[in-house]
Amino acid sequence: MNREHVRGRLLVALLAGGLLSSRVVRAEETSGFTLETGSPDALCPALEVTREAVTRRLGSLVVDGRKGWRARYTIGHAPFGNPRDFVRLELFSPEGRVELVRDLPMEGESCRTMAEVIALVLDRYFRGLVADDQRPDEPAPSTPPEPAPQPSRPPAARPIAAADRTVWGSRLALEYAVSHPAALPWLGVRGSTAVGSRLELALGLRLALTPLQERARGGASVEARAAAARALVAWRLPLPLGLAHLGPVASVVMEQATTQGLATSNDRARALWSAGFESGYVAPVSRSLFVQTTISAEFLAGSGRLFIQNQEVLAPHWLTVSWSLGLGYY
Repeated sequence: MNREHVRGRLLVALLAGGLLSSRVVRAEETSGFTLETGSPDALCPALEVTREAVTRRLGSLVVDGRKGWRARYTIGHAPFGNPRDFVRLELFSPEGRVELVRDLPMEGESCRTMAEVIALVLDRYFRGLVADDQRPDEPAPSTPPEPAPQPSRPPAARPIAAADRTVWGSRLALEYAVSHPAALPWLGVRGSTAVGSRLELALGLRLALTPLQERARGGASVEARAAAARALVAWRLPLPLGLAHLGPVASVVMEQATTQGLATSNDRARALWSAGFESGYVAPVSRSLFVQTTISAEFLAGSGRLFIQNQEVLAPHWLTVSWSLGLGYY
């Protein structure tokens, strides 16, 4: 009786073991995942322990309904660096493509811990794939509405270049000038300042470097020293490299004449008034210096007259053209 009872128990145990093993095989077949090792002689981590850890993590996870996923881990040893021992984990898709490669360091890790690390890496990878598959299709980015047409605006005024601004304010210059037809050289000083944004006011003083001379009948002669004062109101035109101006100019010339060769010397003075136009150009050469040049044409408006023995001398010219070149500070 006891023997039959023992035999019955053994038979039940064998049937239960066979049923359990068939379930495990069927689970491995239906899971669609295979784990293998590239280092069969290495026992850390052991293949069976690693398979158990992976099975607990993955269960019956199915990705895209595909089977045939294969993972392989290989023990490696690096000749240099720290840590030198590592586990290389590779995952292959059912089509044979390499989907994942990880080098897992083994420094201070137990074999079971390394098996759990392998299972964790695979679990995170597959769960990421499932999350991507279950994510709803992202809506196509909407095209932003076209901006409403803006009303046309008049073009903004062109800003004045930096070189133009430097000559906007007050300026002071020393100038050298030559007048024709008297061929008289002058040395003078000239000050200019802006009046508003488009006008300029300039005042200047000039002193003739040589006297005017003329001989009369009987051996007499006359010599005159001249000084001039000038005033200008001009329209200003800023240019990329400087400033141009054009406007009316008025001047008064004072002459002090001395006669020679007469029984008695006679000193006389006279004034010459003239008006005309002047144009010029100013160009900065540094942050504080500039050069300028001007040309003017002036018509005689009125003058005094000089006579020696009833003969007029140093008769004024009805048109005087002058040119100047100056160096100044602003």
